[in-house]
Amino acid sequence: MMRSMFSAVSGLRAHQTRMDVIGNNIANVNTVGFKGSRVTFQEVFSQTLRGAGSPQGGKGGTNPQQVGLGINVASMDTFHIRGAVERTDYNTDLMVNGDGFFIVADDPNFLNRSYSRAGNFALDQAGNLVTAEGYRVLGYMADQNGVLKSSLEGLQISKATSFDAKVTEKVGFEGNLNSETKVSLAANVIATDDTDTDAVYLQKTLPNGKIAYEINPAFEDSIARETTFETYDNLGGIHRIKQVFVKIQEDNGNSRFQVETFYLHKDGSMTLATNPAAGDDEFGSTLANPAIIEFNSNGRLVAGGQMNLQIPGGLTNGAGIVSFEINHNKITMFANTSTASATSVDGFKQGTLDDFTIASTGEVMGVFDNGQRRILGQIALANFKNPAGLEKTSSNMYRTTSNSGQAIVGVPGSGGFGSLNPGALEMSNVDLSREFTSMITTQRGFQANSRIITTSDEMLQEVVNMKR
Repeated sequence: MMRSMFSAVSGLRAHQTRMDVIGNNIANVNTVGFKGSRVTFQEVFSQTLRGAGSPQGGKGGTNPQQVGLGINVASMDTFHIRGAVERTDYNTDLMVNGDGFFIVADDPNFLNRSYSRAGNFALDQAGNLVTAEGYRVLGYMADQNGVLKSSLEGLQISKATSFDAKVTEKVGFEGNLNSETKVSLAANVIATDDTDTDAVYLQKTLPNGKIAYEINPAFEDSIARETTFETYDNLGGIHRIKQVFVKIQEDNGNSRFQVETFYLHKDGSMTLATNPAAGDDEFGSTLANPAIIEFNSNGRLVAGGQMNLQIPGGLTNGAGIVSFEINHNKITMFANTSTASATSVDGFKQGTLDDFTIASTGEVMGVFDNGQRRILGQIALANFKNPAGLEKTSSNMYRTTSNSGQAIVGVPGSGGFGSLNPGALEMSNVDLSREFTSMITTQRGFQANSRIITTSDEMLQEVVNMKR
């Protein structure tokens, strides 16, 4: 009878432990990244009343007689199964769609690492990507050229991050020049002084003594196109350039257009491009000036497709001379509206970080206010040979044990690691229907063990009463 009572007591303890685990599962049914657990039981040991006997002399053998002495908890298993997806559309919320854990650390050298499936991250005042408890999320930061480093460190997405300016080197034109533009009958395309009125563009002296140019209404119909574009110097300074296409000749089916280039100053004055000698501090083309482009009767460019322009250092505020190539090879000439314009300019001004996005591969892409994009870093993931061997600590985090194996570090979407779902969170994988079923069976098991104790107590009472 004492054996039955002690066995029942062990059953009560084991079922209470199982109920504790079920209660924790249900309590965390809405916890981000939570992994549910289960408890399994095993016999502790058995008392042998009689050993087994072998067959002898025509008599059969006998089986052992044993009485079990209770149960114990065999294992507490964590189910590392992916939970449901909750869409949040918040750009620092991340979910691992497959194998892998986020790597977080709370020390300056990023050596005290923990691992988590909860991707509800945020940015602190310094731009560090952190967990709700302030642990920094680890990954690979990129340098100013967008090249990822090889060592793990805390990811930082700072609004102070800048994108260096790039000088313009190439300008590409596309579009059409109207073939029905009239040939200019003026003596000059550009007036030589303020008194020259027989020119397509007249010169005028502004009140500040500087020069500007304006269209002569008498020859306006010989201008096929006026277009303005912006270029950039080494410091990101913006310079406005204006090009005009004036039809000057038709000969044997071929048409020629004279291309004149002006530098537009902020005060409204204009500088006409000239032919500076090498090294001269003067705005102009390094090729023959004026530049001529020629089209055949099929509307295709046959001559004069490229020209080089030079902006002198005196106009760039310390950025030095800017030289760039202008390509007109993609311009056509058909009987249609003139649309020729600069469609590609490869320079840009200096920019600061405006926004960022995180890709499914973990790459943090910075979006800058100068229209450029650059990789700021990449989130790292860790995996283990035995994830079930990880030890839960707190705040949805795990740490390694001797049975989990060391962390295998990689990046999302490669080497067996799951990709990321940005703007989403992995919810708890607890199945309430399973937990409620387990709760019922656990309660019945606890109740039955308690009945063993009360029944054994009644039997002991009967033994005591035998003395009366």
